[in-house]
Parts: sequence; C-alpha cells; structure tokens
Amino acid sequence: MLDEKFIVRKKVRGRFRIALVYPSTYKVAISNLGLRIIYHLLNLEDQIYCERFTAESGRSLETGSRLKEFDLIMFCYQYEPDLLEIARLITEFNLFDKPKLVGGPCACNPFPLKKLVDYVYIGEAESRLMNLIEGIMEGRRPEELASLEGVFASSASEAAVRAYPKKLNTPLPACQVSSRLSIFGDALLLDVSRGCRWGCLFCLGRGIYAPYRERDLSQLAEVIEEGMMKGGYEAIALISSDLCSYSRLEELLELVEDLRKAKEFRLIAPSLRADALNEKLLEALAESGEKTITLAPESSEDLRYRIGKAFPDERLLEVCKLLKRIGISRVKLYFMFGLPEETLKDLEAIVKLVEEIRRAGLEVRVSANPFVPKPHTPMEDEELEDLKSLKEKLKFLRRELGGILATNGLRQAYLQAAISRGDEKIGSLILECAKRYGRLTLTALRREARRMKMNLDEYARRGSEEKPWRRIKLT
Repeated sequence: MLDEKFIVRKKVRGRFRIALVYPSTYKVAISNLGLRIIYHLLNLEDQIYCERFTAESGRSLETGSRLKEFDLIMFCYQYEPDLLEIARLITEFNLFDKPKLVGGPCACNPFPLKKLVDYVYIGEAESRLMNLIEGIMEGRRPEELASLEGVFASSASEAAVRAYPKKLNTPLPACQVSSRLSIFGDALLLDVSRGCRWGCLFCLGRGIYAPYRERDLSQLAEVIEEGMMKGGYEAIALISSDLCSYSRLEELLELVEDLRKAKEFRLIAPSLRADALNEKLLEALAESGEKTITLAPESSEDLRYRIGKAFPDERLLEVCKLLKRIGISRVKLYFMFGLPEETLKDLEAIVKLVEEIRRAGLEVRVSANPFVPKPHTPMEDEELEDLKSLKEKLKFLRRELGGILATNGLRQAYLQAAISRGDEKIGSLILECAKRYGRLTLTALRREARRMKMNLDEYARRGSEEKPWRRIKLT
C-alpha cells in the first residue's frame, strides 16, 4: 500500500495523456519536489491528464495504464545513471514511436540523449515547459519548438539556452501528492530558495540553479498554513541548496514554531553547510524531534579550501559540539576521494576528523564516493582517477572507518563520469546496449563499446573530446 494523498483523478477520455516517469524506485520518486511540482503544474490544465510511473512498474500509479497508452512520455533525469534506466524503459516497452521528453538537472548536457528522445528541456519547469508541451500537443515541428528558450530538439538543435524564472514567485502546491514511504515520511516539501551563493568548484548545482533566488516569506507562510491545515502532513521539509542564506530564515522559523503549538509535526532540513549554520535552525530541528544532521566536509581541510569550500576542521568540530549540546545525537558526513592532487595524508586527515567528531559524543555515519568531474563546473576538465587507484583509496577508508562507512561504489562513479561529460556516441552506446542485452550492466556496456570500437575508459576519465555541452548556455 502506497498510502498516498492528493492523487489526481480525471476521466481519461478526450484528454492528452502524459506519462511522468521517474526512473528509480517509488521511495526516491515520491521524495522529489520537482516531480511533485510538475505533476501539479500539468494537471492544472483540464485537457491534460498526467500520471506517474517509476522504474518498478510498467503501469501508472493513478490508473494502472501502460506506457504505450500515453500521448507523451516525460522522463525525470536527476542522476547520470538514470539514463541507463531511461534506455531500458524505452526498449523494453517499445516506446520508439512515442514522443519523448527529458528534463532535470542532468539535462544540462543533452547530447547523450539525442538518440533516445525527441526533446530535452533545459531549465526549471515553471518557466517554459508548458510552452513546449502545448507545441507538442498542437503538432508543431521540432524546428519550430527548437526556437523556444530551454528547448533542445534532438533532430534540430545543436545549442540551447537554459530557461528559468527570474523571480522565485512560481506556484508551489500546498496540497502535494505525498506518502509515508517518502525518504522524508509524509512531508510537505517547501521550495525555500534556489541557487547557491557559495563557490564550490566541483558543484553542478551551482550552475544549473543560478542565480540565487528566494521565495517570498508570505508565499511560504500561505503554503505552510494551507498545506498543514488541509493536508495534515506529519513533517515540513525545507528544500534549499543554501538554506542558511535565506534572508528571512528566523521569521520562517518563528512561523513554523507558532504552527507547531497547534499541531505537532517534524521539521526537516535535508543538508546544511557547516560554515553557515544558524543556531536557531538547529534548535528548531532538535525541538521538533530531529536526531540526525547531514554535513558535507568533502575532504581534508587543505583540499577543502582548494575546491572552494573554505572552512576549517575547527569550525566543523564546533558545530558538532553544538549539535550534541542541543540534543542532536547523529551526524552524517559526506566525503569525496580521488580529488586532484589528493594524497594519503588527505585520507588520513578525513579519518582523523571523523574520529574527533565521534569523540565529541556523536554517532557518526560516513558516505564516501569518488570525485566525478561534472560539465558546466570549473572542474569539468579534471580527470576521473583510475579505478585501480580509487579502489586502493576506498580499501583504506573501509579499513580505517569500518562499518560506519557507506559508498555508492566505483562502478557508479565510472558510469557517472562517462555519461556526464559524454556526447551523442555515449547515448548511442547505451541505446544499442539496451536493445542487445536488456539489462545495462557495466560489463555489457564495455562489451558493446568494444563492438562499436569506442574507448569507454577514455570517456570516463576525460569525457568527450568535443565537449559539446559547452554549446548549452546556463546563465
């Protein structure tokens, strides 16, 4: 039982049917604010019926319909390996004759998608997505639609400009589709701000959500009050890349505190910066029952400064002691390894830092993954470290940190690197592999790359020589 609320129900007959596909598990899909906003945005139009799919089923969550029954297939593209699942779904359900559209953060490099889908939407949905969908509904030619801001038509485009609202005053649904199976539980997701004022050199989000924009406090207050009154949510999650920079954060916290006097609910802040933490925010989180805070030191102090995350270990330790003092007992730490110029001393410094935090009395969990260079970042020309070296570094971290360490693994990083800085050939490889093998494992991809005379290792290490994503303008 999904135990969902605010599912949209419409009569199918006479409507343009859109399949909104999140190529991952239901738990991940229902936790995504972008999917909730797009589902709401599309279903505001009476002539459209948007239904949701996940990778776990070939039938929609709303009516149990099959993908082939829809007029337009839309894929959310959050993480590079999602492309493998998108290719699998297209081949398994024979969607080649269906109009297909992809959007999401990874769409900032649309070239690996050219062989798989008809359109890539680059930017934030509220800006120009409906213009594109209306054009598809009207049967307009790709050449015409390619002139729209944010639209990359696979058969007609070689460049595009990202579309985004200049002011963050866009609709934010108060009664969002939700489920207790979400990562956040039954939570109202609040889009507090977009963009980031910091300058981390490795971060893709810095480019794809720029410039920094804040949602007005009055709109947030209205959404919170309506959502909690009508929706009965058990939690509110403050979604932002840079929450502590929100200029009216303390007023927002006061509003939440007043509401909690009338109704008990949890307050959630998925990720925070150690160098910009607001003590009142931490206290509000603790008072609402939050026991875990997520922080991202990324690396040793020396390397941290070099990649643009300029705060010392001492600051992080001060924050952890504060967490302990106000009643937050667990901290999750995100690290990268395999950064340029990294040495064993940097890894030893990570281990030492984790030990010092544990001595502060906190229960610690560590997530460590290889550094993957991303397009549209100042570090896009760096190399992915070779897998043999990364394997040795991960082995060291596992030995030193033991059971508190989790990782997505080296294969995942390899695939991310090959796709993120890929070109049309990478898309062709993935599609042909899906047709030939069905299941897209790294072994199958390598086998198919050899058959196609492609050097997949070179793509993972350095990316496409052409660097086609540079023809996409984000700001």
